[in-house]
Amino acid sequence: MDELKSAWEIAQERVNRLGKLSTGEREEQEKQRYRQIGQALAQKWLDSSRHVDMGAELNKHDEKGREIIEQALIGHLTEAIGFTNVQSIDNTKRLIEAISSVQPELRPQAEEMARLLHEYEEAEQKLRQELEGDYRETLHLLRISGTAVGAINLEASDKWQLARNELLEAFTPALDDLKRALVR
Repeated sequence: MDELKSAWEIAQERVNRLGKLSTGEREEQEKQRYRQIGQALAQKWLDSSRHVDMGAELNKHDEKGREIIEQALIGHLTEAIGFTNVQSIDNTKRLIEAISSVQPELRPQAEEMARLLHEYEEAEQKLRQELEGDYRETLHLLRISGTAVGAINLEASDKWQLARNELLEAFTPALDDLKRALVR
């Protein structure tokens, strides 16, 4: 038992020698805490199907903290922006609106991102229509038509996957540039 007590005493002495955190260490811990608040707020917004009042949430903190929280919030929201599927595209539109509301000076970049998103949606819709037309033509040549043909599941075809990947490769670099502009 003396050995355990002795080890505990040695540990206590080391802790006492370390002392308190320096001013810089305290500031870094505070910044980290604000970053975590910003990420948590962004995640709350992403997980919520209803409107989260970002302004009210941000006003709960002092000006210095609010700035750090905004940066973390926008960084986390920006990471979620993408072209992966229809649901994520709709979510991206909401993300763009949220970023614009948190920092109005980012509105031009957000509008550019919305324009790019609209272009992507149009290109994907055109691609979808072309491929559906090709598949319907093939089915017609095989004398399969009428009620035997319902909706064509493009997502299951290799042709669609390949064409969509090419489309993503064309649009993703521009989206990445805009995301970097938002995060600064």
